[in-house]
Amino acid sequence: MTNALDKFTELENKVYRVIELFRAVKLQKESLEKDLLKAKSQLEQAQTENDRLQAELQEHRKEKDLVRDRVESILQNLEKVAL
Repeated sequence: MTNALDKFTELENKVYRVIELFRAVKLQKESLEKDLLKAKSQLEQAQTENDRLQAELQEHRKEKDLVRDRVESILQNLEKVAL
């Protein structure tokens, strides 16, 4: 009888360990899901910022080209005057 009780106690202990492992895995999963949501949000913000910076860069390139064209025009006019 004692042998059967010992086996039952051993089985009971294993079940409790499985329950504790399950709880630990569940908590870890919830933490990872939270981290994933945070990372997705950060990625979305980075993509938005990237889009904004790309548009700003494009605008600066246009301004640079405009300034270059105007400077070239001024230089051409100066050359004509110098001749």
